[in-house]
Amino acid sequence: MKIFTTLALALFVSFSSLAQINPAEKQALVDIYTQTNGDSWTNSWDIKKSPKSWKGVVILNDKVIALTLTDNNLTGTLPKSIGDLANLKVLNLHKNHIEGAIPESITEIKGLKVLNISFNKLEGNLPSHLTDLASLEYLDLFFNNLTGQLPNDLGALTNLRRLSLYSNNFYGPLPASIENLKKLRDIQISSNSFDGALPFGIASLDSLKKLSIFDNNFSGNFPDVLNTFNLQELAYQNNKFNTDTMIAVSDD
Repeated sequence: MKIFTTLALALFVSFSSLAQINPAEKQALVDIYTQTNGDSWTNSWDIKKSPKSWKGVVILNDKVIALTLTDNNLTGTLPKSIGDLANLKVLNLHKNHIEGAIPESITEIKGLKVLNISFNKLEGNLPSHLTDLASLEYLDLFFNNLTGQLPNDLGALTNLRRLSLYSNNFYGPLPASIENLKKLRDIQISSNSFDGALPFGIASLDSLKKLSIFDNNFSGNFPDVLNTFNLQELAYQNNKFNTDTMIAVSDD
């Protein structure tokens, strides 16, 4: 009996070391596959096999930490259950054909550092609790059909390094709280309908390297001090500033 018990325990430990991911996480992946027509993906999944074999899925310690499905012909919409990928650090769905709104549930992924759903067909407003993603470092939503205003508490995303929202339909002012984003290097919000005065607090962002705000409706005085910062990119033409000057774009 002791031998049997010892053997059973050893087998239990062995099987535990091969444990699968949380069922909710697996179901969320299956839902993404189903709602974005996984059978038609460029690189599809065999959902009868382990998620560890699915291309673009990174699993560490039985937790899904990254999902990268760039340029993979995803069509359809994102499921609400995407919020069940609670351990995700990177979500990169760049250059697909995803439609509909960004699910509000995505803001439940508190450790998310990279959110890239750029170059899709997304519509609607940003999730209302977007600023709950306090770990977010890269927010890339450019080339979509998103609309609405940016949250007034945008400055709560204190780890943000890149804000890339160009070529959408956003409007309204750029929140003054942006001056709290001390790690921000890139602001790329051109080709929208932003308006109002540009927050002068932008000039206090010591990490800023790129500021691209052209083709909007900003007005008032442009913070001329930004012209002395030797930014890698500075473009603010086609606005309504008191002095609307064409700035050369440079990449060093």
